[in-house]
Formats: sequence, C-alpha cells, structure tokens
Amino acid sequence: MIKKLIFTLILFYAFSLNAQDVKQSLIVAHVDVASKGEFKQKLISYHFLNGHFTGKDEVMTIVGKKDGKDYLRTDIGINQIYKNRYLITGIGNIIDLKDKKVMFDGRANLVRMGNDSAIYYTNDAFKGKFYSVYNFKTNSYSEVKNLTFKAKPGQDVEYDKTSPPYKLFLYPPSKPKVQLVADAGYGQTVEGSKPDPLLWWLDNNNFVYANFNKENTEITFNKINVESKNQTTIGKVIITPEKQQAKFIKLNELEGLFLFGQKQILIDIKNNKVTDLQFSKDDNGFCYETKATSSGRTVKYNNADCGKYHFQPKNFVTNKNIAALVKEIIIGTDSYQQGMGVWNFDTKKWENVNCEDVLTLIGIINE
Repeated sequence: MIKKLIFTLILFYAFSLNAQDVKQSLIVAHVDVASKGEFKQKLISYHFLNGHFTGKDEVMTIVGKKDGKDYLRTDIGINQIYKNRYLITGIGNIIDLKDKKVMFDGRANLVRMGNDSAIYYTNDAFKGKFYSVYNFKTNSYSEVKNLTFKAKPGQDVEYDKTSPPYKLFLYPPSKPKVQLVADAGYGQTVEGSKPDPLLWWLDNNNFVYANFNKENTEITFNKINVESKNQTTIGKVIITPEKQQAKFIKLNELEGLFLFGQKQILIDIKNNKVTDLQFSKDDNGFCYETKATSSGRTVKYNNADCGKYHFQPKNFVTNKNIAALVKEIIIGTDSYQQGMGVWNFDTKKWENVNCEDVLTLIGIINE
C-alpha cells in the first residue's frame, strides 16, 4: 500500500512538472548576407522550453527590395505579432508564420487590430486617402468604399510644408480650409528628408502634435482644439537628430508615448506633463535604461536589476517570464553583435544563444 502511494505521488509530481512546461519561440529576422539587391531577410524561430534554448528552425525567407523599392521590411517601424501567428511589419505587410506565407505585401499605415481584421489608412499624393481592411478569416484585402467609415478619431488636418515654419490646416467637408497654427515648427530631419510630423488624436476635436525647432534640438508638444483653435503647451524635451522617424503610441485615453531614437517620452494629458523617461515603459515586468552609457543599459525585471548590456532598443523583446536582447560590444564608434541573451525566469539568469547577422528581434510567441 505504501509503495503504491509513493508510486502515485511520483507520477503526480512528474505530471505536475510536465503540466507546467512552457514552450515559447523567439522570432528573429536575420540578414541574408548572400543577397544584395533583394535585401533578403531570413525569419528564424528559436525555441525555448521553460526558458532554456532547445533549437531553432527557419520559418521562411522574405524579399526586402523589389524593383529597387521597399517591399517586405522587418527593419522599418515597429513589428507586432497578432494572434500568436501573424507578423505585421512596421510598414503594414502581413506574414503568416504558421503557414509560412505572405498574406499582404502592400504598404499602409496600420490603424488598429480587432474582430479578425487589420484596418489601414492610406494618405498618398497619388493613391489618395482611404481606409482598407485585411480580413484574416477570408484572407482578403479590400478598400473601404463607405465614405463615412472612420476607424480612428480626428478630422482632416494636414501640414503645409510650402515654406518653413510649417502651418497646420483643417479641411472641413465642403468648406474652405481653416488655418489652425501659423508656426507648427520645422519637422523632424530624417537623413535629409522632411516627413510629415505626427499627430495624436485624443478625440474627434483635440490632438497633440510635436513641434520641432529649426535645429532639431528641441521638441515642444502642443495640444490643440480644432473648434476653438486654442493651443496649450504640454511640455518640451531636448533632443539630438535621429535617423529613424519618430512615432506616437497610444497607451490609454490620457497617456501616450513618443518614441524618438533611444528616447521614450511620456505625454501625460491629465497632468499636462511631458517626461523624458529614464527607463522604458514596463513590458511584461521588464524595462531597460533608455539612455545608453559607456557600460551599457541596465535591464530590470519587476523593478530588480537583472544585468547591464549594450543593445539597441529595437532588439529587446519580452513575453511572460522571458525577455531577449541582442548583445553588442562597443569599440570606438562601432558596434558588433555578440549573440543573444535570453532571460530565464527559473534560474533568474541570462542564457547565451549563439547567432549572427541579426536584423531585428520580431517578438516572442507561445507554442
């Protein structure tokens, strides 16, 4: 009887351990160094069992350049994974990681996800302005023909970049345009070009915009009401020029993040305050030092330090109980990759994973 009880307990313990096994995959885009003009990117899945590396396999290879133009790019903007399966790139491409297919190769601004659909907005000098929808159930893409359809708050506001400083105009339906701001700044300088500055709509009548000074050394964040034309300054931040275009990310109705190079700038509408964050916003309990120092960036998990490494923010991703980063060594002004570090929740240590030519870390999915 005692032997039977002991055997039962051992089986129960073994089953409990197995039931707690967590399988996750880190999706990584590698540069295919053999390809040049096509800029091919290899999507590799690195597998982990309870935080321990168990192996890898190639998902697929995608082409980044087609006819000399950007095609499928994982290195522009912010990637996201939808339903633990679909990779949506920063320029709007959709790739099915399970069936290893390109579902949408067009380029558009992703507005939101929901109801098994990806909703895009296009504002192009040649194509015009319109919404479009990719339906994951039918695997189909189409433009929205309903002219009254709106997937995001706000009205038709655009910059006039004819002569600096820029001006902001409202374009009411069937009415003359209305000037909202006579001095909307000089815009961000991105490798010699001047993309439209970003707007963050709070509701249908109020938005926040970033006013860059002429030298691109300071950003002033202003809130505007399109009905009254009243403008309120929320705050200012000192900057240095960056190569990548900035991006607004909505956190909730009254908080947003302005991503600018290494900086994460928190815009607090409720308290009318702008904060240049010292540590990134919490992501599954992880955060990192936004400003790199000579010794690297401190990483924290649940507010406890868990190491300091040189890495780029784009190459830091998390999921429940796990984080990954691409380690670098800095020599002078040059940086060289030194494989990946993956945080193991059980051991509370970083596990080294050998790899080369990482373009960007896409994200971590549950298997």
